[in-house]
Amino acid sequence: MALEKDVNSYVSLEEAEAYMGDRLDVAAWDEASDADKAKALVTATSMLDQLTYPGSAISDSQPLAFPRSGMYYDEKLGTYMGMDSQVARTRLDRATCELAYHLLNNDGLLDAGGSVVSLQVGSISLSQITDPPKVPLFVRKMLSGMLLSGGSHSTWWRNN
Repeated sequence: MALEKDVNSYVSLEEAEAYMGDRLDVAAWDEASDADKAKALVTATSMLDQLTYPGSAISDSQPLAFPRSGMYYDEKLGTYMGMDSQVARTRLDRATCELAYHLLNNDGLLDAGGSVVSLQVGSISLSQITDPPKVPLFVRKMLSGMLLSGGSHSTWWRNN
């Protein structure tokens, strides 16, 4: 399936191109084909949809987690915002672009199967070698307040 905004991706390829046009250090994005960029955006959307957000989807027939009802506390603005606000959507769109770039810049990231506790070759010793996070901290910070317990699936939350 080709990229379709709000069906399998939160942003269109054109929106992602505009976002990346204003960002430094985008060699992996610039070198990728449009097909790979689209795949990265669809994959990033799928990964973001697996995180846990307050509120609920507006419709039981929508294919993605957003748009949503509910509220979150926006630390940057110092106030509660609706999950359906433009502020929330802008953060989600930017996080989608950043995660898509992270995927393009870290080939094999999704294939990584584990970490190494220690490795020694001759006199060189390394320990606690871990894979980079699939959803990096800076993407989670872009969604600050919009994620329940950092996006884990184990948090109980009540939407009043």
